[in-house]
Amino acid sequence: FGTMPVLVGWAVLIAILQSAHGLFPLGVADELSGEWYSHEYEFNYCEALMVIVFVIVAVMFEVVWHGVVHLGSESYSYGRYHEDRAVWDLVPMERDNHGNVKHKKLYREHITRMGGEFMTLGLLAFLIFVVNQTGGFDSFASSFQGESPDGFAYPGTGEEWFHLAEIVHIQLFLAVVLYFSLILCLVRGSINKIKHWEKLQLRHKVHRQLQHETDQRQLTFGDRELNKHLAWREYLITHMLKWKTERPEVFSRALGDLDIDPNASDSEQQFQTAVDEHFSLSVYLALNLENGVMDSIQIHFSTWLGIIVLMGLFALLHRYAKTDLIAVLPWFLVASCLLFAAMVVILHRQRRQLTKFTKDRMRLDTPGATNSESGRSTGSEGAKTWLQQMCTIHQKISSEQMLLRTLQICLFLLSYAFARVLVDYHDWLNEFTTTLLIFSAFTILFLLLAYFLPRTVPDFLAVTALPPFVDPVNLEFLFKQLLDDHMDTQAILKPSDRASQMSHYDVVSELAEVMGVRSQLDQRLSTQHL
Repeated sequence: FGTMPVLVGWAVLIAILQSAHGLFPLGVADELSGEWYSHEYEFNYCEALMVIVFVIVAVMFEVVWHGVVHLGSESYSYGRYHEDRAVWDLVPMERDNHGNVKHKKLYREHITRMGGEFMTLGLLAFLIFVVNQTGGFDSFASSFQGESPDGFAYPGTGEEWFHLAEIVHIQLFLAVVLYFSLILCLVRGSINKIKHWEKLQLRHKVHRQLQHETDQRQLTFGDRELNKHLAWREYLITHMLKWKTERPEVFSRALGDLDIDPNASDSEQQFQTAVDEHFSLSVYLALNLENGVMDSIQIHFSTWLGIIVLMGLFALLHRYAKTDLIAVLPWFLVASCLLFAAMVVILHRQRRQLTKFTKDRMRLDTPGATNSESGRSTGSEGAKTWLQQMCTIHQKISSEQMLLRTLQICLFLLSYAFARVLVDYHDWLNEFTTTLLIFSAFTILFLLLAYFLPRTVPDFLAVTALPPFVDPVNLEFLFKQLLDDHMDTQAILKPSDRASQMSHYDVVSELAEVMGVRSQLDQRLSTQHL
């Protein structure tokens, strides 16, 4: 797990704290903890306000920094006047010299974004230093005078305000480390999923090269993963044909991208033929998954705004309801679990529909399947499903993006809550057993997240890229991939010419190489020759 090194390091720190528990006299421990408050909610209130201030500063810095980066990326370089930029694209894509879409290197994007967040934390450390050196914290102490008229406690000295700012800053630092550790697990799982899709695409390519000699169904009969992948592809194409009546403006745009006359009598047949020959589901799914993971790597303005709102709500509860953070946290955990459950339910529902479609298709691909079975399959697909009867709002906005942004808020706040436990020196010294139990609960929670995130989110993003969850962002990726840019188009358009240049052994060897069974093939052939 990506969080394991961090957790092991903190376990060692806990052991050191436990061994040092009896080394400090009580007065020294109190002085180190800086107990200017009588109740925990008083500290939580000031802490929440400090977090809000720091987040606002971080957002302002990122806005300025992104503006500077944008100016730099749009600055002049030779060849600028020769470029044909599609500036109106909803999702701009970089392409290489061959016109292929350049996919994101998720590990590099993760490291780069994490470095940017650390730079923001460095700015906060600099501002804390400046405020302390200029007497700003002493001014805070003079303004609040250590206590409000109703007896609510505040830090009484500039040193106590400075100590509080440093604690919040360190907690934010550890929260960023924990959050990006979870996202690292997601990145690793996503890359494995993309690798799997690319291998399926290569196997599909080899099967298409052999199709002129053998029926396609017989070639893929024993490859269940490829059959499932092709069923998903057929599922998408089938629903794209339905867009002629359900989403005519989208279907017209697709015809335009394929240079098909919408007024032609066989426009629908031309569309199906063109898409079936050239469309790559692997590239389409990979682009959508990369976009979703990139959205989770970037801590967006909406995420920071959600954190500010929640921290403001927590501050009101601390100040007027006199509620400790530990009492609010279980409710937040329940809300996070409900969000994760919503993603699982959507994933399960869509998977069930896809599984039904896949089983019908694989039954038809079985040698000896009858036409009556084909009729029943087509008829069952025409029925309205639970997902198709849902509100079509997900076709206008990116519903999966909304869920990912909400999940991002939850993960960051959970990371911050875990960081509070790790750096709460006073509780480790005076309430070691209770703090250790809380730490253990957070450890189990983060290990579960590190396990389920890479196994759930990539599949969730994949199934929500298929109907009926095709939103404007998905459509941009779809239109750009109607003609596949990672398959040898000439080889597919003229399979006989391509196959004539390859011996049977070469074709079978290439297929075995893609499927990872080349050594078994060579061993069996050598045995037969002997």
